[in-house]
Amino acid sequence: MNIHSALARENARRAPLPQVPAQLQAVLNGIPAMVGYWDAGLRNRLANDAYRDWFGVTPDELHGIHIRELLSEAVFEANYPYITKVLNGEPQLFKRTLTDAAGATRYTEVSYMPDLRDGHAEGSGVQGFFVMVTDITERVLAERRQQRDTERYRALARSVPGVFVLLFDSELRYLIAEGQELESFGYRSEELEGHRIHDVLRGNLANELEPRYRAALAGQEVSWHRQIGPRTYRLKAGPVYSDADATAGMVVAVDVTHRLQQEQTWAALHEIATAVARNAAPADISEQVAFIVRDLFNVDSAAVVRFTGPLSAEVVAMAPALPPTLSRLQVFSPTDVSASVRVAITGKPALVVYSPEGGPAAEQMRAGGFQSAAGAPIRVHGSLWGVLSLTSKSTTGVTEEMLERLAQFAELVEIAIGNTEARTSLELQATTDELSGLPNRRALEQHLSHEIERAASRGTSLSAVVLDIDHFKKVNDTFGHLMGDVVLADVAARLRGVARHDEIVARFGGEEFVWLLPGTDGAEALLAAERARVAIESEPFGEVGSITVSAGVCELADAGTHSLLACADRALYAAKHAGRNRSERYGAAGEVA
Repeated sequence: MNIHSALARENARRAPLPQVPAQLQAVLNGIPAMVGYWDAGLRNRLANDAYRDWFGVTPDELHGIHIRELLSEAVFEANYPYITKVLNGEPQLFKRTLTDAAGATRYTEVSYMPDLRDGHAEGSGVQGFFVMVTDITERVLAERRQQRDTERYRALARSVPGVFVLLFDSELRYLIAEGQELESFGYRSEELEGHRIHDVLRGNLANELEPRYRAALAGQEVSWHRQIGPRTYRLKAGPVYSDADATAGMVVAVDVTHRLQQEQTWAALHEIATAVARNAAPADISEQVAFIVRDLFNVDSAAVVRFTGPLSAEVVAMAPALPPTLSRLQVFSPTDVSASVRVAITGKPALVVYSPEGGPAAEQMRAGGFQSAAGAPIRVHGSLWGVLSLTSKSTTGVTEEMLERLAQFAELVEIAIGNTEARTSLELQATTDELSGLPNRRALEQHLSHEIERAASRGTSLSAVVLDIDHFKKVNDTFGHLMGDVVLADVAARLRGVARHDEIVARFGGEEFVWLLPGTDGAEALLAAERARVAIESEPFGEVGSITVSAGVCELADAGTHSLLACADRALYAAKHAGRNRSERYGAAGEVA
């Protein structure tokens, strides 16, 4: 029974209540919140139109109804202690998570104000209470995003030796004050975090820093030096971007003893974090990391390598470009003397000097002129993902001190790679059919739109083939749906085997598949459809036996003003009507396979 029928019955039993004046109702409806009034008996006397959005109930339907009938039992029980207190004359303010009429989760701030009349003391003259429910969903989600960003920068600050990081908001309030060197400036994290600079910094320091902080918030980068005892620090303030706007500022302080090295480290971390925040592609992140590491460590080459198996790997990115002597896909043995191999076997940082006895992996590196290398493990979600490596054309070009720094930097790279991997995985799940592993209908529509635009701009052909498994219902009825799923997955695999690398095969739904063939005219597509049909018919599907498909083909030029897929679908129906296990082409009579 829904809430509308319950309210209708309740209203039918009760005498009608005085109507709310139209002018007052208009005022209530103009308030950007859910506003109502409930009497001491917990019955509604006043409500604005916002209740319709939240609960699907109009103010007229709500008039006179007990609050329990509006709220779910769980929400009523959770709110009841606040109701009791407000009826005793105590104002209440609390937060509550609600599900609105559309099923969306919304975060709210709820205010209960007692209605005290005739000068009675609190609790003795409470006639009812006013309710105002404000939607704070956007604020809550923004705070959560800010918290995630804050923790990311805190992790970065804790991981980099010899520096400290200050993150501040638009009110010049410190959000993060973290780093081993902070106490060298005479401050501790707990003294700064949560406080504005003018409230916590001593002497004239706040007045000195404010223009630099304001410049950072305006999108500029400002650098300066400060002497603390025998040590000199170089400080740099810059913006932190969110959705292309500078929403906060960051200050990084580095010991001038390693000034150039630490400047580059800060810039690298800022650059990588910005790329991650802007949702750069995983390959772009890896390439950026490789170039940054090469320059940061001043070596001949740097690479991001991903392990594809216990004894295999892929060079995801290399700076400079991968030399012809080095294969992007690598297969090695446990005895090979290579930094990547050592990391793969031990899971620990490794430093090697290449020698003629080092095996095939070392031989490839020596052929490229490299003499030594260092590698540090990259772990994503706790598992060994790959290695961040440095190579030098000198036997002494990579040192133990560099290896230690590389291992620390690799831990920071894990954050970027982990985030991009997780995002890519979610995007892939959203556009991949779980059963067949093919792109789903949503992905197909994106590919189709792109290919149509490309064919139009380049003046090239584009064809589509729609394939449907013949009598598939019999398979499910005879062998069960699990076996039907096996057949669907096998058909998908055979279609992938027939398609070229630049063609798209997608599962459209049920037992229907769509094959997009860029640069292919209708006649060629018809032949391709026949190859697919034969590939599926020629080999039995286990105990199910022989399976056939029917195919409809259409070239974009033949579709005219009609939908390409709709025309291919019409050709498919013609193939079905002609007896199945055949291919038909739309708009070209006589071209039937």
